[in-house]
Amino acid sequence: MGFLKSWPAALVGLLIGTETVAFNSDPSVSWCGKPYMSSVAAVDPGGQFQFPTPQANPLLYVTVQPRYSIFLESDGSGSFIVDATISHIFGQSFKNVSYDTPGQEKGNPFTTMDFEIFIEESGQLLVSNSVPVNSTGNLIGFSFSSFKPRTQPYAISVYGTSPDGQQSYTASTQIYILPSRSYGSAVKIDNLYGGLYVQNALNSWKGWYGIFPNGGYADGGYVSPSNFSLTGLDTYASQDFNTINIVPDGGLPDQSYPTASLSQYWDRMDELNLFNIYDMRFAFMNSTRISEQVALWQNRTTLLMWYTADEPDGWMYALNSTKLAYDQLRELDPYHPVSLVLNCQNFFYSNYASGADIIFEDAYPVAINATWSIPWGTPCNLTYGDCGCDNCVGELEDVSTRLDDIQSYQANLPGRVSKPTWSVLQIFGEQDYWKSIPSVAEVENMMMLSVNHNAKGITYWIYPSTDAVNVGSGQLGKVFQSAPSMAFIFGTNAIKGLPVQGEPLVDASAWIVGNQMMIGVASGEYIDFSSQITIMLPTSAASVAEVLYGDSSWTVTGNKLTKSGLMGLEVDLLVLNLS
Repeated sequence: MGFLKSWPAALVGLLIGTETVAFNSDPSVSWCGKPYMSSVAAVDPGGQFQFPTPQANPLLYVTVQPRYSIFLESDGSGSFIVDATISHIFGQSFKNVSYDTPGQEKGNPFTTMDFEIFIEESGQLLVSNSVPVNSTGNLIGFSFSSFKPRTQPYAISVYGTSPDGQQSYTASTQIYILPSRSYGSAVKIDNLYGGLYVQNALNSWKGWYGIFPNGGYADGGYVSPSNFSLTGLDTYASQDFNTINIVPDGGLPDQSYPTASLSQYWDRMDELNLFNIYDMRFAFMNSTRISEQVALWQNRTTLLMWYTADEPDGWMYALNSTKLAYDQLRELDPYHPVSLVLNCQNFFYSNYASGADIIFEDAYPVAINATWSIPWGTPCNLTYGDCGCDNCVGELEDVSTRLDDIQSYQANLPGRVSKPTWSVLQIFGEQDYWKSIPSVAEVENMMMLSVNHNAKGITYWIYPSTDAVNVGSGQLGKVFQSAPSMAFIFGTNAIKGLPVQGEPLVDASAWIVGNQMMIGVASGEYIDFSSQITIMLPTSAASVAEVLYGDSSWTVTGNKLTKSGLMGLEVDLLVLNLS
């Protein structure tokens, strides 16, 4: 996290690798490539994301990826996501004509793409089908009968053509079809909507169940003290958190965990089905230590994922460091995803993000001065300074803006490799850049902003916070974990930025599944106001079916959801019946 720059000697020494950051900055006096000490001059940090240049002529952008990041042999069958979109950025030459009949002069519009999917190494045909041109999210089923379960991925290719065979398109992907297990855990990512699904002892290793992660980076001295006590861990679990990242002790000889002690605490986490996001922040650039730690913990029933780099962009670690760790982890343990957190707003995103399946953001905007660095006495801008939240404006909306940034970068990388985004929310303060600890209302508001902007999991730096924040974040998190909420959050992607009349600082999103729509509302105003608020819905609704959280006085008429006034920082989550 950003304020850990108070540990420079321990961390600057971790800069390794042959692929280094290409700018003239000293990591002991820079953050996100920008100098933050008054004795060092400003410098363009470089590393800004390069958005592709649109082309004049349309292209057909064909992609294929497995529905889930892994399949197990016991699943029996799976599906691919095949997209065929008209794009002016990615794809292959496209002409909207197909001469389906010999001798045709004018031809027919090219509206349907035929395709075949093959296993590359054997050349075996898996699927023949077709999809509409300019469509996404087409699910194409396939059987596992042509695959032998193994821990190495299979290379897959799709070959698409126009109906007359005169225009052709190719794309490729990998799929994992892993041996089934009766121990440990398996965790898969839904590549269509970003949700996590688990198989472990809780469901006797049969089928999958969804989990909306909500939990903190936890102070090991509190939840896993050296004088063994389960009090802190049990209190944590009782507050309705379902995940935990026990922060490793950078002061230990190996900057990790005492193995025997962690094993005892992990026994309790297994009993509670409390999922561990295993933190390798001090080990991920050492291949030997990665292997050792994976061997110790990969078969735990509540291992959720591996967490490698903590703000590698801020620390300016070698650009290939996260990818090297990722490749090793996928080789050692394909049953669990890999995650990391990025701190910078726009600094070598594609390099660092290539080393994870799940990308966290950690914009900490509460009680900062976004334009003047309090610790360092310098201004903060695009080329200079550190104010504790890179390129932020100092509003709660910095959280949702950062999620939008990451999603935009990822969507503009070739290959349409979707990656879930999560939030790391600020629950600390009274130090360095942050003058005060966020209130429970501020934390809940950032939680709703996160979900409204397609976060598929939430974590917090650092637990324990105040009693009110500990309890409140657990309670709202439990709502997100509930079956009614998850049916929407994991069943589709949010329709962000619904138009709002009556108050500009209201963020609203919608999720539509079947004949219902969920609406999330977060007011950015710190004071109560009485004006009528109208949210313009993406489609007409008939009634309010259920209030999952917050105020129940919303009314719906057609495509308008209205309410008289909002409390300061109000958060509401409700389900509507569609017309």
